[in-house]
Amino acid sequence: MGHILLIEDNPANAEMMIHILSTAGYKVRHFDRGAPAAANARNDMPQLILMDFNLPDIDGRTLTLILRKQLGIHAPPIVACSARTGEQEVTLAQRFGCSAFLRKPFTPTELLEIVRRYVPEHA
Repeated sequence: MGHILLIEDNPANAEMMIHILSTAGYKVRHFDRGAPAAANARNDMPQLILMDFNLPDIDGRTLTLILRKQLGIHAPPIVACSARTGEQEVTLAQRFGCSAFLRKPFTPTELLEIVRRYVPEHA
């Protein structure tokens, strides 16, 4: 069974996202730092990565580039999750290799809609 890799350093945001996704039947692995999350992605390929762009140890954009390079054609979709919601931020996320952009704050429905684009329920 695959999983969703959640990279989010804000405990309240992470708890909320894990609750929403778990309730919908998804398995979630959470990391609050980019470096250990990248190691997890290399060793235990997730089906989807939800990435906060404002991480304490590495910028989410840079981490996206690293993951795309390390995982190559096997890289899962990466969804940027950011409170920086301007169109320039969305464009940058796309240029750095993100498949989609989720603007914070978001509703549970918005989170599940974007996740379901890439991972079927109960996968």
